[in-house]
Amino acid sequence: MKTFKFLMLIALAISITYCTNDGENGIEPENIIVDQEEVSSGTLEKLQHMGFDVNRIPPKIAEGGVIVDGDIFVTNESIETVDFQKQAFFSLVSCNRVRTIRIQNRLGNNAAGRGFQRGINLWNRVNGTTLRLINVSSNPDIVVRLARRNEIGGWGLGEFPTNGVEGGLIILNLNEPYQGRPVTSREWGNILAHEIGHNIGFLHSEQGFFGTQVPGTPNIDRRSIMTSGSNPSVVFNANSVSSNDARAVRRMYTNNSNRLCR
Repeated sequence: MKTFKFLMLIALAISITYCTNDGENGIEPENIIVDQEEVSSGTLEKLQHMGFDVNRIPPKIAEGGVIVDGDIFVTNESIETVDFQKQAFFSLVSCNRVRTIRIQNRLGNNAAGRGFQRGINLWNRVNGTTLRLINVSSNPDIVVRLARRNEIGGWGLGEFPTNGVEGGLIILNLNEPYQGRPVTSREWGNILAHEIGHNIGFLHSEQGFFGTQVPGTPNIDRRSIMTSGSNPSVVFNANSVSSNDARAVRRMYTNNSNRLCR
């Protein structure tokens, strides 16, 4: 979010080691290391076709993918297979999977940990959608953990879905202040909701003008929980996801015949 709905400015890139122990997404959240490789011109061009501004916040190489917009991990597989239709969501979770997405809290006893349930609740309060987030102690689909020293900049990072499977990792950075003071548990809940939005497919709301929005939603929603860090107060002060956030997730994940997740 910092400079983009949490656009955390990452000074160094992140590399992710894959395994099959933590949910079907295949990410091992305990093995993040720093790398300084430059993103190739070909990859930059593809990211631009996807609607990312690669000049304002330069992408960073991560093992198995790229960090874009400061807080979004996109796998190499997604970059290679995307059809470049620009849209407000990057990719979708399959209809069956969004009926129960299991999220594990590895944040510990701190402000972020105390805000964990709020982050889940902000999406679960939306009626008329099949999306349901469940707090679990084992076998998670999404792991939420703290950033390690110098691992990321900004407040958080979320991962886009790949091949119909939700993004498997969210990282929150306790060392990042807001307006010169520590982030409160309520604010951490809002930040988590924002990052969960990435894990279920949402781009930052300002990216709507790059391409096709979710049908029935506006190009710009200045109250969206997916607002970037260019105006972080929107996310920090949110009482709920916006009405357009709710409208979008209903269209994306629902039992109706016009659902997008099928």
